[in-house]
Amino acid sequence: MVNRLRLAVDTMGGDLGPRSVVPACIRFLQSFPEAHLTLFGPRNVLAAQLSRQYRQSSPDRFEIIHCEQMITQACNPLQAVRHRRESTMALALKAVARGDAQAVVTSGNTGALLALSRSILGNIDGVRKPALGKSVPSGKGSCYLLDLGANVDCNATDLLQFARMGIEAQHIHTAIAREDIKVALLNIGAEAHKGTAEIQKAANLLETDPRINYVGFVEGHDIFTGAVDVVVCDGLMGNVAMKSAEGVIRLMGQKVFTIEKKGYFKRFFGQLAIKLLRKWRTQLEPARYNGASFVGVKGNVIKSHGGASSEAFYRALVTAKECADANLAARVDAALAQSGARNPNEAG
Repeated sequence: MVNRLRLAVDTMGGDLGPRSVVPACIRFLQSFPEAHLTLFGPRNVLAAQLSRQYRQSSPDRFEIIHCEQMITQACNPLQAVRHRRESTMALALKAVARGDAQAVVTSGNTGALLALSRSILGNIDGVRKPALGKSVPSGKGSCYLLDLGANVDCNATDLLQFARMGIEAQHIHTAIAREDIKVALLNIGAEAHKGTAEIQKAANLLETDPRINYVGFVEGHDIFTGAVDVVVCDGLMGNVAMKSAEGVIRLMGQKVFTIEKKGYFKRFFGQLAIKLLRKWRTQLEPARYNGASFVGVKGNVIKSHGGASSEAFYRALVTAKECADANLAARVDAALAQSGARNPNEAG
């Protein structure tokens, strides 16, 4: 008997709701025959879309859990924990907590997702603040960047813990030996004297940890050069860096379109660059890298962009599969235990 991959999907979290989620789920089921999806949302809406689009002879490969309560982008984390315990997001997380699913995927409110994940799944022992991390393309493969927006206010110990979690995530993603993974802190400059007092303190903690191959400070453009394997920062810096990069990629796409609309001679010379631009855009298109993981909670939680298209949400499902296959949450837990991150003085 084939061991099934089981994912829980919040269908109502993003801007497009089931319109982007359901086609992505159907494509995912077609791509991965071992997969089973549990969809949380209004039964009549989901059933109608599935019956129109899903033509397979195995309806047992998906399940609909009826739920009308949802979490909007305007809902704050406290409201989510106190008053949205039966929402699509909360019920999907509960499926992971019960062991009915190996990962959850949602495009919902980041703050609410973090609060509910901590409440329903709990933090890994010793983790003060889970971080939102993802692998991004770089000149030599990939770079794991965290935090991407879960925590704006981080102290030096939080950044040290992010580094440890990022090392394990990148090790799983790339199979690079942990001791060879180059770790850097995102800062306003690469010079040793730059940055806030907390950044300076974090640098000292990383530099003196024998389990971390710390290489110093990097700036935003260094994330994508391939010079380092893990970049650590607070949620504000990480979110701005990631969204700025995505904006540049979209600009590249607009420039390709502009070249194609120019006159004959400009088009002729533009063709010399247009194929390269298209190739870069395809390789770096944000939708291809959609799906960030909440590392530090006791379960695989994947956050998709709120405005994710069907293609982007499909990529988030693939990310969830990779995390489930690698048992990411459990391996981060084990790695932190081995590295001594259970120390209550560090965690607090």
